Amino acid sequence: MGAGRPRGEDEALSGSELKRRAKAGVFVVSTRGLVILLLGFAGNVVVARLLDPHDFGVVAIGMSFVLFAGLVSDGGLGAGLIRREEPPTRQELGALSALQLGVTLAMAALAAALAVPLGRVASVTAVMVASMPLVALQFPGRILLERSLRYRRLVAVEMSQVLCYQAWAIGTVAAGFGVWGLATATVVRALAGAVVMAFVCPAGLVRPLPTFRLVRPLVGFGLRFQAVNATWLLRDQVLNVCVASFGGVAQLGLWALAKRLMEVPYLILQSLWRVSFPTMSRLAADEVRTTRLVQQALDITTVGMGFVLTALAGSAPGLVPGLFGPQWRDAAAVVPGACLGLAVGGAVSVATQGYLYALGDARTVLRASLLQAVTWFAVTLPLLVPLGVASVGLGWFAGAVVEALVLGRATTRRIPVRLFRPLLAPVLVGTGSSALGWAVSVRGGGTLWSGLAGGGCSAVLFAVGMTVADRRLVRRTCGFASSSVRAALSRDREEDGG
Repeated sequence: MGAGRPRGEDEALSGSELKRRAKAGVFVVSTRGLVILLLGFAGNVVVARLLDPHDFGVVAIGMSFVLFAGLVSDGGLGAGLIRREEPPTRQELGALSALQLGVTLAMAALAAALAVPLGRVASVTAVMVASMPLVALQFPGRILLERSLRYRRLVAVEMSQVLCYQAWAIGTVAAGFGVWGLATATVVRALAGAVVMAFVCPAGLVRPLPTFRLVRPLVGFGLRFQAVNATWLLRDQVLNVCVASFGGVAQLGLWALAKRLMEVPYLILQSLWRVSFPTMSRLAADEVRTTRLVQQALDITTVGMGFVLTALAGSAPGLVPGLFGPQWRDAAAVVPGACLGLAVGGAVSVATQGYLYALGDARTVLRASLLQAVTWFAVTLPLLVPLGVASVGLGWFAGAVVEALVLGRATTRRIPVRLFRPLLAPVLVGTGSSALGWAVSVRGGGTLWSGLAGGGCSAVLFAVGMTVADRRLVRRTCGFASSSVRAALSRDREEDGG
């Protein structure tokens, strides 16, 4: 294909079409996340019966290197092309593909060279890292589909990867290949993604073009953008080490389980984060529309997430031991603080983070992430011994408040939005509803059924309380949810014509 802009991949979107695609993206991405979570859980259950914990540990080591390789190879350069007003040219995409392909090939070669002298763990890691060049081939297509908010196509790529991974992993492990089945499944997953991307993206797989000067202007923003992701990754690893060191391995196990439980509301927030960045990038030059969108994002997220978070917090004393066994009962103590942290920090970051990225202000987001991590540790570690794992939840909340203040201040300096007053009613109503639901769950004996009763009680009380406080906002949130479903199920001319 010729030089210039990739064919058919970056058309101008009208306001109504942009709004429709953004709403559809929220539903499609969140549903995709839930399905992937369930498929991953089912696959782990099957494979766990065929392997021992040591094999899972070997794969976990390999996966940590894969995550690191992905972090380095991306470099945040793709985000720079997503946020830019003018569409990327084929030469720019080729230059980016060449750079990422070169980095991942070098990492794969290094891992292969170290595999022989370092033994089995290094060999498994080398096989898994060998998947990264295939992942790098997908980046240009992902950039174009993210820019045009074509999330159905992206989900097709991601679901094909998950299904191929699970089928290969379960089949090869059952056939007796053990840990090598999981390692090679990582390569199969990346290959499936590259093949499907070639079909769903009209630009196909862009040919690498080794011209670094074309991507040099993206490096500054890209490094700061990727530093945010690196901060989150490093924060989680250091927090695990600190919890194990100060509280013991048992406390780390409780925290790990509680974090798994928090993945459900986190999936919803991730879908909002993911969609908000390209949407805000399309609107950054229009201050009036951007202001309106930021305000709506905050208002709707506080109410929508309030239903989920209050139900989860109210059900925790029964849900945790009822699902996982009485030995995990103390993990429920993390949930209230974590839910409160997501209610504050999650809502503000959904409304502001994509906007700041769209303006190129990754520095503020990075500063907010660093301060959040420092605050989390500063609150958690001194309280870990006297309060146990509950201190992690308190640290999560404190860190979220600091992050929200930094992001909110940077946003309100630019556009006239109200970010903190709208949080007051949902947070107060949610806290009271969760406390009553928690009491119901505990008084019912801390069983699965009492947990469900407590969660249901919390959700109903939150709905009633918010209806009294702001009926119009509740109606608007429900309307947004239903219109997201309708937008996701509709088929527009572009999707039909491809």
